[in-house]
Amino acid sequence: MDAANSRRFVETFTPVVAAQVARFRMPHDLSQDAVQETMIRALRGLPSFRGASRLTTWIYTIAFRESVRQRERWQQEFGSQPEAWDPEDARSSEKAFEAASGAEDLARVRRAMERLPDDQRLALGYHYLESMSVAEIADLMQSSPNTVKSWLKRGRDALRAEFGVADAEECQTQPGASHSSGASHE
Repeated sequence: MDAANSRRFVETFTPVVAAQVARFRMPHDLSQDAVQETMIRALRGLPSFRGASRLTTWIYTIAFRESVRQRERWQQEFGSQPEAWDPEDARSSEKAFEAASGAEDLARVRRAMERLPDDQRLALGYHYLESMSVAEIADLMQSSPNTVKSWLKRGRDALRAEFGVADAEECQTQPGASHSSGASHE
């Protein structure tokens, strides 16, 4: 790949990789190392990319594995998990989106997501923010599809409890219960 295409690849995928790595809640310097290593591995591996999955899924897999590697390296060196990152460190690429999308509500959801266990938070982010299928997430996170479904359900349940939203099944079984849109189920 020539220099111009390499630069375009890096410019296109670095924000995506940074968003993925940010979900691991690592200190800023550790996150930056994971992003840099991911981009290096992706560029080096690009000639052998066979297209068995989407390019973004392939890059997410590299980012996921590199983030896990960085956390394990930290734990071996310091004997503990890294302290949770400051959420402001990884948000520069998302600030414009927040400003245009109801930043207060988005910030509230983000804070609730940050309190979820890693597996649930990552699975929800991949599924709802990156539109990945359960099978793709299972492959990426090296788990079974049923485990991913469990993480998604538990994460959704925790968010519903956080925001006081009834489960869709509860709404259907309670006469007169309504969705937030005001439509009732009968």
